[in-house]
Amino acid sequence: MTARTQTGATGNGRGAGIDLALLLLRLILAAAFGTHGYLKWAGGLGRLAGLMMTVHLPFPDLLARVSATLELGGAVLLLLGLWTRLVGALLAVEMAVAIVKVVWPQGFIGGFELELTFLTVALALAVAGGGTLAIGRDRLSR
Repeated sequence: MTARTQTGATGNGRGAGIDLALLLLRLILAAAFGTHGYLKWAGGLGRLAGLMMTVHLPFPDLLARVSATLELGGAVLLLLGLWTRLVGALLAVEMAVAIVKVVWPQGFIGGFELELTFLTVALALAVAGGGTLAIGRDRLSR
């Protein structure tokens, strides 16, 4: 059987393809946010806190740590397919704040197109969940 004809979580022939698509979305989002989160913890927290201060976000040091933890920890959870909906929603909120507070004035190209792409993928996972190719079996995952 091909991926198109296999029955997946939705009970029809398109289910396996949808589950594979959700896995691919989880993997690319985990790679991107995992890298950014790691780099923040590896020495970028001060710079991020400074940026947060310049755009008038409250508690910049705390928010920098929360952001780095969300990105690195969220990446691990996305790789496993655990709490996919929750992580997707939190990452979408983080990207919405980044767009509005930091990159909106730069416009779409060279500005917020990357953050908007991350927001959209994260939101898709928040809505759809991790699929059947995920470890998580609770409401926050699938």
